[in-house]
Amino acid sequence: MRYTQLKIRYAGIALPLFLLIVLSFKNSNRKLENTFTYEGKNYKPGDTVYGFKGYVKLVVGDEDAPLILGVPHDGTNIGSPEIPETGTTGRDINTLPLAFEIASNFKSSTKKRAWIVINTIARKRMDPNTFPNDVDKRYTNEDAKNSYLSYHGLLKAAISYMAEYQKKDKGALFLDLHGQAHTYQSPQTYVSVSGKSLESKFIDQTELGYGLSNYAISQSDEYLDKLADSSSIAAIAKANPQVRFSELIRGPYSFGGLLEKEKVIAVPGPNLKTLEANATLFGADTDGNPKRRPYFNGGYCTRKYGTVILGPTKGFQDKISSIQAETPGITVRNNGNIREIAAERFNRAIVAYLNKWYGYNYKSK
Repeated sequence: MRYTQLKIRYAGIALPLFLLIVLSFKNSNRKLENTFTYEGKNYKPGDTVYGFKGYVKLVVGDEDAPLILGVPHDGTNIGSPEIPETGTTGRDINTLPLAFEIASNFKSSTKKRAWIVINTIARKRMDPNTFPNDVDKRYTNEDAKNSYLSYHGLLKAAISYMAEYQKKDKGALFLDLHGQAHTYQSPQTYVSVSGKSLESKFIDQTELGYGLSNYAISQSDEYLDKLADSSSIAAIAKANPQVRFSELIRGPYSFGGLLEKEKVIAVPGPNLKTLEANATLFGADTDGNPKRRPYFNGGYCTRKYGTVILGPTKGFQDKISSIQAETPGITVRNNGNIREIAAERFNRAIVAYLNKWYGYNYKSK
């Protein structure tokens, strides 16, 4: 009798202990499954994954972080052995520290670590925005081609990992950070981040690229409304069929509209809806016709890693849309003080965008 009672008592202790061990094992498996894995190695949030020769790298974000930042053009590395120059376009200076500043603000606001993919090779030697049909012709140097392929390998791996999580969540944004140096014909007044009125030939505007042509951006709302599937934010348009697509591009709650609320001049947006022609500001062509406001509409990375449905470069049918941001130096990138203020503004716009179009409930700081 006593032996039977002891068996029952020990069984009462052993069963919960066994269940605890089983649950712990399952949880450890879950953590292992949620670890970002690249080329057979596991990485946790905050780790840096180094690609080919360390020339390209990925800062791992949180699994549920709805933001990935791209920095393809702030590199200065020439490679070893030296990679020959095959391009003529210069560096997007200070886009890397801008990205880190935005990510720091984003973590403070959301408690989530953003993902960041970085190219350290000088743009003239390797440009991640090169379209695939030009790669073999341009990158006959093996290290240049391997660096290019490595950048896209890291970017695709990160976005694929994020997209797998986002299948059961709200969605995410890939913001590709660039720098533009467009100029007026003569110096114009602009407002500095400290609120002073200054003059510069550089155009104070952040150009937001959605993979749509300059011609399309300059057309009516009715024309633009037909182009949702050709844009890098097609998934957002699809998820919000009650909203005109033109509103997503230049309405008050477009990314441009949300940047404008933070005192960042953006095109397209509510105030600069189209690329107006103006000879006084932008000069004239060889036929004497006024030139339009300069604008970059989004490169290969924006098209490929967004949600473009139609066109020669299609994106992915997931919940991660993309926007290219061509930022000016004078109010966004030029020095630490400017970047600090600009990053706060960009972060508030990013958080507002995620809240509005993806249904998050983050609070900006």
